[in-house]
Amino acid sequence: VEIMIDYFREVLDYVFDHGIGITLCGDFSSHTPSGSNPHNRQIVINTKWYKQRQLPYITAHEASHVLNQDSGVLYYSGTAKTPIEAKANRGAIDILIPIYFQDMEREFADPYTFMEEFEVPSFMEDYVISKIREYYAD
Repeated sequence: VEIMIDYFREVLDYVFDHGIGITLCGDFSSHTPSGSNPHNRQIVINTKWYKQRQLPYITAHEASHVLNQDSGVLYYSGTAKTPIEAKANRGAIDILIPIYFQDMEREFADPYTFMEEFEVPSFMEDYVISKIREYYAD
């Protein structure tokens, strides 16, 4: 749990460093999705989410909506496959990979452990694998 808190803290630092306002709310139901308002550069994260290990991924996902300047008020859904959601999912992976792998040697870089750690949806597998390869190619 402590490691997940560290990842969550690093994602929050990333969000703040990119000028995005964040509200952490523990008053929602465990199934109320987090959301973002890109126009106002604000995200709201449900800290009682039933999949606690997903919080860094969800936070990065919502931040990606802001960074992508998506329109409207958007909510995290692990199953949504619209182009806007797909781009936010990819953005979340792009944010998490350097955080997760920063102190890890290439031979220990396992995409499946990464996906399990953050409960990344399985349909993101190909993207995760390609982005980890890119990360270590630099």
